[in-house]
Amino acid sequence: MPFEKDTITACATPPGTSALALIRLSGPGSISIAEKLSGKQLPPRSPLPTHLCLQETILDEVVITAWPKPKSYTGEDLVEMSCHGNPIIVQSILQAICTLGARPARPGEFTERAFLNGRMDLTKAEAVLDVLHARSERALRAGQRALSGQLSDRLMADRETLLQLLARIEAWIDFPEEDIQPEVGAGFLSDIKALLKSTASLLSTAPLGYRLRSGYRLVLAGPPNAGKSSLLNALLGMDRALVSPIPGTTRDTVEESITLAGFPVRLIDTAGLHTSKDPVEIQGMARTRVAMQNADLVLALIDSTHPDDPCAKEWELICHQVITVLTKSDLPSKQARKGVRVSAKTGEGLDTLQSQISQRLTADLGAPGADEIAITTRHEDALRKTTEALACASASLMAKSAPELVASDLRLALHSLESILGVGTSEDVLDRLFAQFCIGK
Repeated sequence: MPFEKDTITACATPPGTSALALIRLSGPGSISIAEKLSGKQLPPRSPLPTHLCLQETILDEVVITAWPKPKSYTGEDLVEMSCHGNPIIVQSILQAICTLGARPARPGEFTERAFLNGRMDLTKAEAVLDVLHARSERALRAGQRALSGQLSDRLMADRETLLQLLARIEAWIDFPEEDIQPEVGAGFLSDIKALLKSTASLLSTAPLGYRLRSGYRLVLAGPPNAGKSSLLNALLGMDRALVSPIPGTTRDTVEESITLAGFPVRLIDTAGLHTSKDPVEIQGMARTRVAMQNADLVLALIDSTHPDDPCAKEWELICHQVITVLTKSDLPSKQARKGVRVSAKTGEGLDTLQSQISQRLTADLGAPGADEIAITTRHEDALRKTTEALACASASLMAKSAPELVASDLRLALHSLESILGVGTSEDVLDRLFAQFCIGK
């Protein structure tokens, strides 16, 4: 690779002032650079308190740990320096390291080197990103499961099965005079179907993976002055949306991200639905309806101080994803409809509403369990190609097609499956993937 002989460095902790900061070096010159700055020989895998100096100028008092290759995070010689978290100190140490031959690391380059040096496959590298960017406990647990190797182990087992199937079909092609015994052929088809079931099961977690990473879309909808913006603010615990007794105050969608009952949720406040000739209001209501159709869950707000529901026909179009919310429960009610009674003013009913949201997301959207795996969009694309190729192989085998056709489908399935693990992945794909990481990781 173009950086095999480079030594890279970066601060692995967030920018700003803190008690401590962590500076990393990786590459063939990392240990020698650290030894030049410290004036000491670094013991392997043992923290060493010392001072860093450059041209007789003390940079900082630090603790250095050297990780000789190959048993380091990157698979290369790796050094970690724990220093004081003053940005001036951090910058001076980084400049000194670069003066001695290192260069600043690109975003994600440490993890990229770990992948390229065989310390982790691509699913684990992506899981590092999931762990860093997790917006809820459930998303974090899903990322940690992938980082621990649960997804990788499952894919490797499927890959091994595919390789064995390919070996058997290739033997059939190379030695046709031997033929295949009927029971062996039936077993071959059974193995393909079992593999197809496994990959299809993984593929089914794609919607969950998307929602855990991007958040569940929870839309607040209803007529003007039903209390949508007030409820949004109450759920957020802050005044995010403008609240006014004047109808039509909200004319566009307002979106905020929170963690609700353990789920990453994108709360979307919308323009009130009513009859209007105002072109701006009409456009706002069109956006409301689009948001409702794209929502994972809609909170249908009804003003409990009025006997009717002017949006009843709107809810009928999306009844499968609606929770009816009766607002202003602190006032005398004239509403006979059933629903969760809440008051954004007093907080009454908010816990019940959050509980119902959690139950609905769990039941309808397949919330992760203790051993759930949530794949990424990249995994989804590759797994779809894998399942399609396996389905073709199964159909060809059942139709008693030429074994070469079956082998071709199995090779395509293997190629798609291996692309998830990073086998044969193009450099462009890797560049795009690791560019999403922070510098120093």
